[in-house]
Amino acid sequence: MKKLRFIALALTAMALSTPAFAQFTIEESAPKGGDNIKFEQKMVNIDASTDYYSAAKARAERARIRKERNSLEITGSLQGSMTSYNDAWTDSRGGDNTVTILANIGLKHTFTKERFVINTQFSAKYGYNRIKIDQEDGSRDGVWFKNIDEFWFQTQPSYKVNEKWAYSAMLKLKSQFSTTYKSRSEQTSADAISGFMAPGNLDLSVGMTYTSTHAKLPFTISLNPLSGNGIIAANDKIRHNYEERGDKTWFGVDIDKNFLFTGGSSVKVEFARSWGSNGWFNYNTNLYCYYGWITNVARHSKIEAWRDYEKAYQKWNDGGQVGTAPAAVDKVVSLHPTVEWRNTLTFKASKYFSTQVYFQLNYDKAQNTSVQMYSMLTLGLTYTFKNK
Repeated sequence: MKKLRFIALALTAMALSTPAFAQFTIEESAPKGGDNIKFEQKMVNIDASTDYYSAAKARAERARIRKERNSLEITGSLQGSMTSYNDAWTDSRGGDNTVTILANIGLKHTFTKERFVINTQFSAKYGYNRIKIDQEDGSRDGVWFKNIDEFWFQTQPSYKVNEKWAYSAMLKLKSQFSTTYKSRSEQTSADAISGFMAPGNLDLSVGMTYTSTHAKLPFTISLNPLSGNGIIAANDKIRHNYEERGDKTWFGVDIDKNFLFTGGSSVKVEFARSWGSNGWFNYNTNLYCYYGWITNVARHSKIEAWRDYEKAYQKWNDGGQVGTAPAAVDKVVSLHPTVEWRNTLTFKASKYFSTQVYFQLNYDKAQNTSVQMYSMLTLGLTYTFKNK
């Protein structure tokens, strides 16, 4: 027992006398090699709003934009007058039974997208009247005769520079629907004097347009330094009638040709305004002037040659036609300015009834050396549609 105690004490003494060592290994927590930690967003953004795509809503929005950009006005009217007498009245006081009918349709459309604007207009008038005339057998029969027949189409795109001025171009075509005859008693094929596209007029121009911003003076002026005018003559029946009369030209075009194009400058003035409550009085005027000075410059030598020939021929003829007559040259004359002035006054009695006064003045020396004038007073039905 004593030995065991001795051994235990010896072991204890050895343990206390020997130095104690401990080793610890601490690993670095930072990644080796300089690698950076990257974080990625794995969640997808989800719209939590309650607004969803609606086809009906999209269609409504497109319709709103179209209406905002497009302005449309269509006017149609049917006007006329009639007088009627019985035999007892005409036997004692005279008079003729007459009927006059005039149909008119007009369209105005404006497309606007920021500074870009397209103005389009269309107008058509067609009218007949019926009056009794004396026949060869002594009877008096009522005969229908056309009193007005015309249509024109015009489109004018423009780009606004500022509130008043815009770069612009214009295309206009005008003609008539049916054949026109010499008189009420002369309505055969041989009496035809004009018809569809005989003549037809095509105007092209490029320039600038001024638009008044004054509410009481709403007018526009188009100044077109570069303009062209084309005269169309495309009706063999009417050409034949002019040839039978010995004419060398028809509507300013050589008798053997169907088209003549000239170059020059043009001016167009438009004014339209309504007065009174609900616009009971309206005045609309349109003035267009064209002068083919570019063509005159190009033809100058031929024009002078024709003038010299006329003078030489007149001198030879007045001198008793002694010697040889001057050598003939082609007849080439200078172009004169053309003018077209339209005026319309409308008095509205109600939404559907109106009285209209129409006056038109034309000057085109190639067709007639005198000023052409036309006027009409009518009463009838009128309806206007506007999209806004």
